[in-house]
Amino acid sequence: MAANTKERIVAAALKLFNVNGVQSISTNHIADRLSISPGNLYYHFANKQEIVRAIFPQIEKAAHAAIVLPERPPLSAERLGAYYRAGLEGMWDYRFFYSDVATITRMDPNLRDRYRELHRWLIETIVRTLEILVIQGEMRSNFAPAELRRIAVNILIVWFAWVDYVHTTRHEKDMSLDDMAEGALQSFLILAPHLEEGFRDRVRAVIEG
Repeated sequence: MAANTKERIVAAALKLFNVNGVQSISTNHIADRLSISPGNLYYHFANKQEIVRAIFPQIEKAAHAAIVLPERPPLSAERLGAYYRAGLEGMWDYRFFYSDVATITRMDPNLRDRYRELHRWLIETIVRTLEILVIQGEMRSNFAPAELRRIAVNILIVWFAWVDYVHTTRHEKDMSLDDMAEGALQSFLILAPHLEEGFRDRVRAVIEG
């Protein structure tokens, strides 16, 4: 029963955070949503930061599942497009985190270190993806390693900044899957000019669904 209650707290908190943001939701809000006492919640989590920390492994798992590189080329346009779609879905499921990642990680040094490790993995994985595209002739080959890394960083910057951008440029608290699809396309457009035309168009077709 205790484990079930803990899981219910995490699930309820995730829903509330996604709609209202972490800063607007207290532990009392979460307890009220579950019709449990604050004391019952505190038995499992000492504070809101611990709940966010409990959600983070799900975020890590979604990120790792989104990009599973082939052991060797080729990397198809459809598979690359699927990476963007999977990343879109992962960010949608945990949009509260990406909309306020700087504040959330600043409040929890342990979580900040784990996020930085995830970020490093994402950069390295995107760089490897670009290297595969160069090897198989789908991407221009005149890039130095440092330039490939810069492209990877820019792709990730747009991804991670997109949710915050949407939230800060409109009045609505929440966002839609269409917004996330637009973010995926915005991120892809950083890479698109460097790809072979036919390959590029097939990737974009997958992203746009």
